[in-house]
Amino acid sequence: MTTGNSKLFDKRYGLLLFAIALWIWIGYSILSHTTRHIIKATIIQSAKPIRSIDDPLVPIKKEVLWIDKLYFSKGNELRHPLYGYLGYRHDFVIHFDAKFSLAKREPVRFIIYSDDGFRLKIDGKEVMEYPKDRPFSKSEKEVVLPKGEHTLYIKYFQGFGQLGIVGYYQEGSKRHLIGQDGEALHFEEQ
Repeated sequence: MTTGNSKLFDKRYGLLLFAIALWIWIGYSILSHTTRHIIKATIIQSAKPIRSIDDPLVPIKKEVLWIDKLYFSKGNELRHPLYGYLGYRHDFVIHFDAKFSLAKREPVRFIIYSDDGFRLKIDGKEVMEYPKDRPFSKSEKEVVLPKGEHTLYIKYFQGFGQLGIVGYYQEGSKRHLIGQDGEALHFEEQ
């Protein structure tokens, strides 16, 4: 024998289950689209044309993003896998800052593909650069780094035309995007 209105109970129970499922889905969506703070990318748009890495800027817009890997693919507009298109097409600079540690002393090869120029520094010392305008091209340099903590800084500039910057490092024969952990090299969350 049943008492009360079982249909009303079923609707309320169903609505409660739906609300819980929606809450879980929203929480998952937020967490899965939130990046770790590995690389700080400071983008500065200039009102004045930029033709080399050291050209003076006339800032008209500044934006700071946190990214998990140095991967801005080749194209006509700045785009990152986490953020999509960012609206930058010409005359801007990006300062990338990251910290990493090495578990042992070893040679690390840095590989930068860029259009236009860049400057890479490790622990404040210049490792390599291409200071002028160029099509999407590769630069690489191997450095022996001691065990311990290190800083990585890349200044990238885009004048006009095609753009993009993608950075890798290589431990032995394994290549990783800058920002992603390897066997001995680990990036620190900031």
